[in-house]
Amino acid sequence: MAILVYYRKLSEDASTVRYAFGGHPEEMDRAMTLDKATCGAEPDDGGETFGFLATVRRIARTHRTSGTWPEHGMVAH
Repeated sequence: MAILVYYRKLSEDASTVRYAFGGHPEEMDRAMTLDKATCGAEPDDGGETFGFLATVRRIARTHRTSGTWPEHGMVAH
């Protein structure tokens, strides 16, 4: 199965980071909230799809390697 998901940081506070994500950079129609302490995330719409899970993993991996929460990015498998 192939996926292509784009993501963009919406906001960040002391404990969470919010991202928009979706299949097109112009139309990121879903959002998630990621817990900074656990790297666990919840999609706003409750749909834990493969694209959602892959995006959470990419964001967490980028954070682990760079030490910062990414502003935007893409997941392609």
